[in-house]
Amino acid sequence: MWRGPAVALFDAPVRGMGPLDDLRSSGEHRLGALTALERINLAWGVEPSIVAAPAVHGVVRERFPTGDVVDGELVAIHGCCTFLPAVRRMIGDLSPGEAITQGGAVVAARCTAQELRDHVHGGGSLGSRSTELDDRALASTPWTTLDLLPSTLASDLELLIARGGSCSGGRRADLGDHPVQIAPSARVCPGVILDASHGAIVIADGATIRPGAILVGPCAVLAGAWVAERAVIKANTVIGPRCKVGGEVGSVIFHGNSNKVHDGHLGDCLVGEWVNIGAGATGSNLLNTYGEVATRLEASSSVERTGRIFYGGIVADHAKVGIMAAITTGSSFGTGAMIACDRPPACVDRFAWLTPERMARYRWDRFEQTMRAVMARRGAEPGPALLGRLRELHAAGEAR
Repeated sequence: MWRGPAVALFDAPVRGMGPLDDLRSSGEHRLGALTALERINLAWGVEPSIVAAPAVHGVVRERFPTGDVVDGELVAIHGCCTFLPAVRRMIGDLSPGEAITQGGAVVAARCTAQELRDHVHGGGSLGSRSTELDDRALASTPWTTLDLLPSTLASDLELLIARGGSCSGGRRADLGDHPVQIAPSARVCPGVILDASHGAIVIADGATIRPGAILVGPCAVLAGAWVAERAVIKANTVIGPRCKVGGEVGSVIFHGNSNKVHDGHLGDCLVGEWVNIGAGATGSNLLNTYGEVATRLEASSSVERTGRIFYGGIVADHAKVGIMAAITTGSSFGTGAMIACDRPPACVDRFAWLTPERMARYRWDRFEQTMRAVMARRGAEPGPALLGRLRELHAAGEAR
């Protein structure tokens, strides 16, 4: 348990997740089986406060109304820190005014609340003295998230199993060389294959695994998620809360409340919340040349090198991908995009409306109507702050 100063998660002044940063703080990114908020709560037994980027401050406060940073001295941790063992050891040794850095970015610091606010708003640095971290700890882009996913996920699964987490009180079996933990309220149907030869498997409360599905560890099926018949869930996959997933997926993180129920492949990619991917849609995660994948996170940004041969890309929150879409290697689909064509471009802007005949803007009234219908199916509705942020993003696109 943590017995030090108050803990706060913060957003860096410059964020690197593209449209996946549109509606969440860094501490809400699911970088493994857990978000940083969940990881700190399980590992340290504390509820961290959040210092979010100005653009998302309102929506974060709407989700976490009591999560504002307290005044005084605290330990500040980058929301995209994956908590590798070296980071855990070093955090406890920080003195006031000291920071842990990696490549010039602050991973953690001992500071005041005001110093942290200034840093997030781009008005100051953290730590007059710093120690450079040798191990990679910041999953601050989609591709570094995937680079770190095997170690992050293995650590998260170990923590979930050790602490109980969402599987508290569940029955446990050892299949292969690693543990399999199944929550008591989960349902694993006949004919399911759980291969834990190379990593642990966690099936959380209320999850359902339908007949004939294959799960290869390390992987996690989180609370209320549903895995379709004959699905192939390959290693290093996280199916977030209340997602419905089928077909073939591998090295994919589904954040939550998203659907990819039918046949089709997704590999080495990040999928946001409230996404729907239609039947037969398939994503490429490998170039025919076996070369390094380059990508653009946003239509207005420059091309970036990923350093990866396998990289499928990202699908941001509230995006919809139609049936039989052929998704190009390294694609980036923006928040609220409606993709109803079979060969979408590699970079699709926020609120784009794509058909085989044309590319247009998704009208706000139609988008909101669809969003409300989708969320209502899971008993949810958008709050005022979320609607305001989405309207802001929509208006910004119209102004370009």
